[in-house]
Amino acid sequence: MPKYTKEFKIKLVLEYLSGESGGREKVAEKYGIPDATLRNWINKYKSKGFDNLSKKLKNNNNTSEFKLSVIQYRQINKTTLRETVEHFNLVNESMV
Repeated sequence: MPKYTKEFKIKLVLEYLSGESGGREKVAEKYGIPDATLRNWINKYKSKGFDNLSKKLKNNNNTSEFKLSVIQYRQINKTTLRETVEHFNLVNESMV
């Protein structure tokens, strides 16, 4: 079970986006979560919408070909780790 529900994440992102909350840091403080966590949710929302806030399934069975394609994609497109993770729908940046 995820630590935070998708509904909770959406609520906080919407509160931040409304502009009435006093900023990202204030929203994070209000709900007792790390600012970096909220920033990550906001970036995921801006990247691919609210569906991107769902917990991603861990897949430890990535082939070497897949891993190589991830690295090549990043090099060719000059993307950040975060952009690459989102493009391939990976769990986190350590998978790159």
